[in-house]
Amino acid sequence: MNTSTQAPFALEVSGLTRTYGEGVGAVHALAGVDLAFPSGTFTAVMGPSGSGKSTFLTCAAGLERPTGGAVVIDGQEITRWSEDDRTRFRRERIGFVFQGFHLMPYLTAEQNVGLPLRLAGHRPDRARVRSLLERVGLSDRAGHLPGTLSGGQQQRVAIARALVTGPAVILADEPTGSLDSRTAHDVLRLLRSLDDRTVVMVTHDPVAAAYADSVVFLVDGRVAGRMDAPTADAVAGQMAHLDDLVAVEAAS
Repeated sequence: MNTSTQAPFALEVSGLTRTYGEGVGAVHALAGVDLAFPSGTFTAVMGPSGSGKSTFLTCAAGLERPTGGAVVIDGQEITRWSEDDRTRFRRERIGFVFQGFHLMPYLTAEQNVGLPLRLAGHRPDRARVRSLLERVGLSDRAGHLPGTLSGGQQQRVAIARALVTGPAVILADEPTGSLDSRTAHDVLRLLRSLDDRTVVMVTHDPVAAAYADSVVFLVDGRVAGRMDAPTADAVAGQMAHLDDLVAVEAAS
């Protein structure tokens, strides 16, 4: 593994492909995706069911090896690394936020936030953990178990956990999918406030996407379009005309 250097793009993928199966039954989940996410930006990735959103996220995170192409995170090309090296890298340089929170039920909020450091063999810095809980508005919930917290509070603990290692990129998979609309807005505002981090969020919700700096649309495993400074209405309108996006992208 190489020493990490500061890169203008926190995450880059080039020619990214992922094929499941062989022959006539092969499914091309990703079919040549080229994307670059500048450091300090918030990008939403959208598309219909089966568009390749989740596969993109798992390949970008090094959770599964793509069939072809390259994944570069924080200036390091991780695609051909061993599983052990990718696992160590994920613990240190990638933060995850999931729809289902994935908190350990028998650990307090403070212990959950510090868990990635323990898994990496480091003793959590209690002051840093507490400062992150304060950043997400939960300084008074440090000693609470997840079962005593609301869904929105649990997701904020998960965001603090994603930040604890100082990652190059935060990958969020439908982070508001289990929340009511008011709580979802709170979580999205929090993600939006992380302007010192790069956030890539997969979502099906145009309202959620409108919190991002830009939106990337995927269709059939390909980039079908992009939108800067999105609004919920503009994103919803674009989602309703994805076939037009595919035609424009193919002609360009």
